[in-house]
Amino acid sequence: MGQRMTRSDKRLLRWGTAAAVAVIMAGATAGRAHADETVDICPSGSSGVATTVTSCAFADNVRAVWSAQGGPSVVTVYSPVTDGIYTMYCDPSHIIRFNNGVTKYAVRCAGGNAAVVWVW
Repeated sequence: MGQRMTRSDKRLLRWGTAAAVAVIMAGATAGRAHADETVDICPSGSSGVATTVTSCAFADNVRAVWSAQGGPSVVTVYSPVTDGIYTMYCDPSHIIRFNNGVTKYAVRCAGGNAAVVWVW
């Protein structure tokens, strides 16, 4: 799923200087683009949340399920915060740009109760 995070990227995440990222969709079409959506990076460094109703624990579960199932467009994921199970609709056609200029291929998953999760 794109490039590996460098030691420098992980250091930036750990110290919080890359707490938000700008997102750009590759090959965007009218009505589908999510340019400049702000994403809060989760402590795992492999996922992020774009809505306040989404937890990092859920985002990490979305990433784990999406990856384990081979990248399907629909995943059913458990939230340890709400103790609920949610359906998420995933689109892998994105590129995420971090504040430090690094870009990675990313997946945007939306669903549940207005949840938006990014995984890379």
